[in-house]
Amino acid sequence: MPLRLLIVLLVVAGTAPLMAAENPKPKRILVIAHRGAHQKAPENTLASFRHAIDLGCDYVEVDVRRTSDGVLVLIHDSDVARTTDGTGKVNELTYADIQKLTVGQSEPVPTFDEALKLCRGKIKIYIDHKDAPPAEIVKTVTRHKMVNDVIIYSSYDGLLAFKKLNPKIWIMPPNPGSVEKINAIRRDLMAETFDGNVRDWNIELAEAAHAAGAQIWVDNLGEHDNEAGFQKSLDLGVDAIQTDYPEKLIPFLKRLGRR
Repeated sequence: MPLRLLIVLLVVAGTAPLMAAENPKPKRILVIAHRGAHQKAPENTLASFRHAIDLGCDYVEVDVRRTSDGVLVLIHDSDVARTTDGTGKVNELTYADIQKLTVGQSEPVPTFDEALKLCRGKIKIYIDHKDAPPAEIVKTVTRHKMVNDVIIYSSYDGLLAFKKLNPKIWIMPPNPGSVEKINAIRRDLMAETFDGNVRDWNIELAEAAHAAGAQIWVDNLGEHDNEAGFQKSLDLGVDAIQTDYPEKLIPFLKRLGRR
């Protein structure tokens, strides 16, 4: 082999690891189906969770409330009127009352237990803590052996209660709006990630959250729930995106090598 060619090959070989290090594989973005994949099935139903699983989502977001007789059920609003064929406040209705309701054309209101049973081993759960004792939620998650498969969004006091009950459970406060508050919440709550609509984040806040050791799971709900909004989230360096349109987000991320 000519000496000149040998030198060229050695130089290329020597720089290859460096070139690879300068071009790391893009970070995989987690996809959260807001209230399940509810473009195909009613929100917060087992059918919407099954669709999210079929699409390949990483998490389903669920809203947890408690009936008057102590059963944890999934429904977003405090009143059942918008999403079911009934009326009344969830916390004033019994579970027997809830069982009579229909979501959409034919879906029942699921219990938290039913959702955990369906999702275990197939998809993780983002719990939006609406109106239920933290101890009962933690007890239920623990019984299903899913402590490592859930993340909880709540108020500051709610998240503090969850962390005291089980420090291993991931928690997620909203974006507090300043670098100082991000650092304080990360220190005091040991929050693993921050939430918040993408419109409320900027590069400074995103860098502060990551520097503090927390992830960023943005909501692209609303006017940013489209490809332009998805790109805005990626430009911020987020770790996860919550969407009402996982069937659009997942192909978009795949085209960019982010799935």
